[in-house]
Amino acid sequence: MSLPNFLTLPFWNNLASGHLSELIMVLTAAIIVLLDRHIRKLVNQHTKSHGRVVRFLIFLAVCSAGYAALALGTSWALRQGLTIRQGAYMAPIALAILVVVAIGAERQKQM
Repeated sequence: MSLPNFLTLPFWNNLASGHLSELIMVLTAAIIVLLDRHIRKLVNQHTKSHGRVVRFLIFLAVCSAGYAALALGTSWALRQGLTIRQGAYMAPIALAILVVVAIGAERQKQM
């Protein structure tokens, strides 16, 4: 492989499309980790007047069903976004999402 081929967009798009499932999994996990703080704050604000048992049951429901639904929705949206125009811009879109996630993690002091 030559260096000019290494610097082309089709090379990076083919590399990303070969690992689309793994790429979507990593991006979904990173996005959910960033959203976790906001979700917990929202749930705590809405359940602070309830008793411990009710709060615990709501916490279990949010963890089991809420995060699963969020992960499925996020992964579906990422797949739709990354494969737009038959994946012609897959690598730049994935890189842009990673940069935005990294900036969000830095702002939340998680990095």
